[in-house]
Amino acid sequence: MKVHSAAIALLTCLVAAAGCASPSDAPRTDESNITDVAHTPVERQSIGNCWLYAHASWAEAMHKAATGKTFDISQSYWTYWHWFDQITDVASDTLDTGGSWQMANYLVEKYGLMAEKDFISADTRSQMSARQAEALEEINRELESGELRTLTARRNKATVRRVLDRAWRLPASKVAMLDQVFGPRAERNFASRRSQADSSGTSIVRPDEFEAAYPRGPGAEPEARTLLDASRDWQEVSYRGNRRSVLTRVQRALHDAQPVVISWFVDFNAMENRPNERLGSFNLTTLREFGPGSQGGHMTVLEDYQAILSDGTVLEAGITLDPSKSKDQKLLDRALEVSTQIQFLRVKNSWGTARPDRGFAPGMPGYHDLYLDYLNGPIQECATDEDGETDTSNCRKRVTPLEDFVLPPGY
Repeated sequence: MKVHSAAIALLTCLVAAAGCASPSDAPRTDESNITDVAHTPVERQSIGNCWLYAHASWAEAMHKAATGKTFDISQSYWTYWHWFDQITDVASDTLDTGGSWQMANYLVEKYGLMAEKDFISADTRSQMSARQAEALEEINRELESGELRTLTARRNKATVRRVLDRAWRLPASKVAMLDQVFGPRAERNFASRRSQADSSGTSIVRPDEFEAAYPRGPGAEPEARTLLDASRDWQEVSYRGNRRSVLTRVQRALHDAQPVVISWFVDFNAMENRPNERLGSFNLTTLREFGPGSQGGHMTVLEDYQAILSDGTVLEAGITLDPSKSKDQKLLDRALEVSTQIQFLRVKNSWGTARPDRGFAPGMPGYHDLYLDYLNGPIQECATDEDGETDTSNCRKRVTPLEDFVLPPGY
């Protein structure tokens, strides 16, 4: 049930299989005919940084609502700085690509953002960033046996910057820009009061200068804000406790076309790829048929939901309801009743739009339906082996896949 509005924990994300989309697989440039949340085109992660792709989708949607323009944020830029902070702070021989909502906010507050075209221009030519996977492999090699193999080297921030610049294959002009704004040792940043970074004359955007719009409560008009405001205003809401109450808050945000963020646990054997009524969904029926498969944490952004009202009326995902029409407004109000059963939540994902191994929601490449029977579980969580792979022979823990949401203020 799409709504037409007149108003404007550490995750180790599962990675899409290697390979780049061909030009014919390119995402839509105008999704206004299939979505009411102001979503930007679907992209495809190549490493376990889904949390940064979700954060970018969230920020891009608020920016689009504020300006009417699509801004393609560089996830590679945020990944670069995530690795810098990690290498200089943690004595580890391997990079951890996982993160969280709070960590993404921290990176944005310190380093701001860049357009994809302005950091790694090659990222604009495909849904998936091959450069991220290549840089990850090179940095892990440097940590294990190269220039960053010692703790002394990792604590030398100028050395770490130099190795990162090389791994990401940044041209001299990009390195000079980063040096100009943050310093060769990243001794300045936007969050520091003592050593404030100055991005004047560069393509680096401060978080307090990136336009965003969102309401401060259900039914309110969106207000002109900034990404920095949003990072402080929007709050994580746990799914524990009164689940229906939490879902009602999520529904209200979706009714107001807000890009609600969701964190959930993936078992790929729950994803239906066969041509039936569950195609493109994660559901308990498919999982029970196949048993546990590859697993991991994931973060995505909501687009829609489907619900059954108390009298059996189905409010279908993808069918627009216009609150300016009395009949539609009554249906929206009834959808919020405690007796309403949410069938599934529809998410914009970061797995690309053309994958034979990733069935998608009907007519919406790159979007997936998360059935509540799966999200509520419980399902079996399996251990991981020494290579980080799911060990399906060791599944002793039971978990609820749906973990939490990030909601606008007042919801």
